[in-house]
Amino acid sequence: MIKKNAKVCIVDYGFGNIASIENALNYLKFDYNTLKISVDLSNFSHLILPGVGSFEAGINKLRKSGWESKIKDFVKNGGYLYGICLGMQLLFKYGTNEKTGKVIEGLGFLDGTCKKFFETNETNMPPLPHVGFNQVKHKNTKIWEGINNPSYFYFIHSYRVAYAESLTNCAKTSYGEEFISFVEKFKIFGSQFHPEKSHLTGLNLLRNFFNLK
Repeated sequence: MIKKNAKVCIVDYGFGNIASIENALNYLKFDYNTLKISVDLSNFSHLILPGVGSFEAGINKLRKSGWESKIKDFVKNGGYLYGICLGMQLLFKYGTNEKTGKVIEGLGFLDGTCKKFFETNETNMPPLPHVGFNQVKHKNTKIWEGINNPSYFYFIHSYRVAYAESLTNCAKTSYGEEFISFVEKFKIFGSQFHPEKSHLTGLNLLRNFFNLK
């Protein structure tokens, strides 16, 4: 059932696969706006923060474009936020410079650090990036209603949340190591995977998100 009063904003700051997300929303028949210029978000109920690329470039663009303060105001005022891939990583306090390994501050909604996979020197680790469908073991919370546990979602990434606060509703995936592939805290959600590229299972997850109220 469609929540007719859900009004969705997609943040287009130059780092996301916008077309795929728009296609998903069109299929699900939710109203949305894709915005490149930061604006007051008080008219929206749900916000999508996509992202593909480096943590440093992504957070710098959010800050320079004015999106950081608008997103923080949106969350402070009780809106629902969903970060996808890099967008999920940016929700955390810290990320990593890909070239120097220097710690970078993120949006800070969640306590944790994003780093590259496989920090050990073991030689038997799988290749990077982690690409393709993989299993997600979730906690059967409201956003997962009607979705099998575990289920398969599409991934493409070389960095993951390496250290995080105790998030009781996080989901896990294994790729050489177990990592956090989905987070949920109050009205903030994030997936390392791409629900918009994960067929009907991903569309059902997005539908559940947009129906949250």
